[in-house]
Amino acid sequence: MKILIEAATTHEGKAIIERIRREVFEQEIGLSLSRLAIPADAEALHLLARAELTGDPAATLSVIDTSNDHELHQRYGLRFDSSSRVARYTQLAVLKSYRGLKIPLMLMLEAHRRFVTPHQFDYTWLLFDAERAGVTFMCKRLGFSVTEAFDTDYGRSRALVRDERALSSKRAIRQAEEYLEQFLRRLSTTQTTLTRPPSGVQARRPEANFSRVPV
Repeated sequence: MKILIEAATTHEGKAIIERIRREVFEQEIGLSLSRLAIPADAEALHLLARAELTGDPAATLSVIDTSNDHELHQRYGLRFDSSSRVARYTQLAVLKSYRGLKIPLMLMLEAHRRFVTPHQFDYTWLLFDAERAGVTFMCKRLGFSVTEAFDTDYGRSRALVRDERALSSKRAIRQAEEYLEQFLRRLSTTQTTLTRPPSGVQARRPEANFSRVPV
């Protein structure tokens, strides 16, 4: 199955993103989803993944410029220089029927290509469940480091942080792109005629692919 990723810039696209997030965070997990807050002076990119054959929505991820939101950084124990360019990944959600296809990795890499690199951010970060943060693909594949745990409205959480200027981060991105290419190549040989993942994939929920922390 091929997945297409687009930037949601219309009211229709953003409404689809909201539906995905409500289904995953509220209906499936049982969390109350607050509206995504974007400072007036900040830029943001909202990505929407779709199945290529049907156009059906599959997943979403937002990345937001938080460079000037020093209060937010302090709230989560993040210490950046006042001049640093900082972006946050947030509200990653994948519908159950599309899990197991590495879509979270696709979205993170696409957000990096479309937003983080062009805007020359120094750091990127996100929140994740404290217990699962260290084993998530963000740390294993994308070079994020884990901070100390802290309490949020959604339970114990940790921040995952990546220094975009570090050679190790650039190497992690390159290796993740190569890993994803290999995975998609293998997948295409077994699912060339499918419009949905097989039943075994539908039921799969990789534990560390997205966080229960929807903020």
